[in-house]
Amino acid sequence: MTVLFASDLDQTLIYSRNSMGMDVAEDELVEVERYEGKPLSFMTQSSQSALWAINEKVFFLPVTTRTQAQYERVTGIFKGRQAPRFAVISNGAVILENGVPIKEWSEEIRRQCVSRKTIITELLPEIERHFSEDWVLKVREADNWFVYLIVDRARFPEDKLDFYTAAFKKLGWGMSLQGRKLYFMPESITKAGAMEYVKERLGATYVVAAGDSLLDLDLLESADYSMLASHGEAVKSAVPVSGHIHRTAEHGIKVGEEILGRVAEVSLQRK
Repeated sequence: MTVLFASDLDQTLIYSRNSMGMDVAEDELVEVERYEGKPLSFMTQSSQSALWAINEKVFFLPVTTRTQAQYERVTGIFKGRQAPRFAVISNGAVILENGVPIKEWSEEIRRQCVSRKTIITELLPEIERHFSEDWVLKVREADNWFVYLIVDRARFPEDKLDFYTAAFKKLGWGMSLQGRKLYFMPESITKAGAMEYVKERLGATYVVAAGDSLLDLDLLESADYSMLASHGEAVKSAVPVSGHIHRTAEHGIKVGEEILGRVAEVSLQRK
């Protein structure tokens, strides 16, 4: 039996200092990302060792909302080891195979977005109409696939989030608030869809998935066994999930160790 481990990265397996959620001794940490000359993301040494160990038994598939440039900064995860053959980036709009985007996949996603008018040129006027507020600090586009706002959380109107979510859903866009980032994602772009493509390519028969945010839920629902980080947006939002999705006991950076330990157990059970 071939097991596929499909996992989100940020705040699932890797963490910034602000998102670690606990005091961790420096000698426990491994730097996995550097940006503008400064350490940006970390995992524990135990998590890194566990990831390398399971990578010999299962197929590890990184599944992230990061763009290709952002994903390629996370070199410390695989330092000294071979990176996974496949990686899902841009929330599922792009699949890398040996570091190169699979053209046929992204062309089909683009066709769907154009057909449904869920493209950035259609979205930006709606964002301007709804969010001409002082809590919007920046509007950023991600490789022409989706948009996210950098917001001031202290001034962000949390009580209006459900209203905004419903309004943009009618236009074919999912909305997800993660820390200081408010994402707008076309309905055609999903982590689950990209994972299923890779699953078929690999001939995998069982999928273990992990994540923390609302953007991960479709991936977790599509897997056979899933873990949801208890510190994440999805748990805080109290969204109902299926029985095969399990909350972690840990919070913060130690979640990575718990997830990878469970993946190792599942892989042994599925032999």
